[in-house]
Amino acid sequence: MTDEELRRLKRADLLELLVTQGKEKEALQEKLRQAEEALASRRIQLDEAGNIAEAALRMNGVFEAAQAASAQYLETIRIMSQETESRCAQMEEVSRVRAEKLEAEAEARAHILETETTARCQALEAETKAKCDQMVAQAEAETREFWDMVSQRLEDFYNEHAGLRELLSLDKLRGSAHESDHE
Repeated sequence: MTDEELRRLKRADLLELLVTQGKEKEALQEKLRQAEEALASRRIQLDEAGNIAEAALRMNGVFEAAQAASAQYLETIRIMSQETESRCAQMEEVSRVRAEKLEAEAEARAHILETETTARCQALEAETKAKCDQMVAQAEAETREFWDMVSQRLEDFYNEHAGLRELLSLDKLRGSAHESDHE
């Protein structure tokens, strides 16, 4: 998988890839452990066989060739074990480096997304506040306009009905005179 393809993966895919590589590593380590156990078992068998072979060798020298083949076999197993360990170590290092890189990329992307989201939220909040301020100002202006209109109509009504004003004034005077008569 190329670096470009890795960058396009989602965080969940990257984590899944990391888990898969971890499982592969564990499987390889288990195989290595089994191979080492098998090698240890073979060494014990070969050590026992070596003691028997020495006795047989003293008797007739037939086991000398078998001992050489056994040594060659053990050397081959040792070399293969070293190669396997080396490959496992390389794969582990590559996986670790990839995981660190993926983690760093994921953290960087998360930081960018967080920054972008914060900026969007702040912009939306400012826009909403501006709209609210505009709506409040418009409502206040409409209210003032309405009250000015109502006040003007009342004033016009009052001025148009001057006779009503006089009646109201006379009524007040009578009411005061009536009250003084009753006292």
